[in-house]
Amino acid sequence: MTDRNAAQGRGTDAGDGWDLRILSWNLWELRGDLRAVVEAVHDLDPDVLLLQEAPRLVLPTTRLAWFARQIDRRILVGGFGGRGLAILAKDHVAAQVIRRGMHPVAQTLSDLNSTYPRGVAAVRLSVPGGGAVVVSSIHLALQEENRLTHARHLAGLVERTGAPVIAGGDLNETADGPARSLLAPLLSDPAAQSEHTFPAKAPVRRIDAVLATADVTVRGARAVTSTDSVDAARLAGASDHLPTLLDVTL
Repeated sequence: MTDRNAAQGRGTDAGDGWDLRILSWNLWELRGDLRAVVEAVHDLDPDVLLLQEAPRLVLPTTRLAWFARQIDRRILVGGFGGRGLAILAKDHVAAQVIRRGMHPVAQTLSDLNSTYPRGVAAVRLSVPGGGAVVVSSIHLALQEENRLTHARHLAGLVERTGAPVIAGGDLNETADGPARSLLAPLLSDPAAQSEHTFPAKAPVRRIDAVLATADVTVRGARAVTSTDSVDAARLAGASDHLPTLLDVTL
């Protein structure tokens, strides 16, 4: 981030608003190069980290807590019962939490992949100076029917929230997919669709994104292919997905 004031949760001038950096990343159950993951997060310095495929089966709370310590972030949602989703944040963001929780989303069982539990991890934050914002982590299913069910559930939450919404995740389809099309009137991806995220070693599709409602002022959006400390080859070994970034002002 070029403006370090933003990393501290302040606008560049009084009254400018609350600047936040949001990073979303499918972490592949922490099976990749963990040092590369930690170094990349330190380099990118997000205020909020939205995770998919966070530890789920083996000591999920302990492993997520270990990761949070490595990157000096607080766990807002995640761990046991987290459905592979987590939201981590800096202290100044954690201090603004109003509510947090996990919304389970039922899936139609059709194959082994459809047994993966799905949901919406969400945190409602008070915006300094007034108002609120909801940040959410999502991981849509591999099956089209289940992705649509998940998208309808998320759309209902967005419509009822009464605040700007930022939702990041592994969407398992590109912008022209049916679930993304259903969400498009409410949540859009401000990054160029050429900012591919998958597969990490040779990305050809943008199936990961940080989506936002129209009342969020976006300052930048992109897929991350390397950082100051982590070159492209190491980042591609950190997970099978590349992280995606959104800088906003609220």
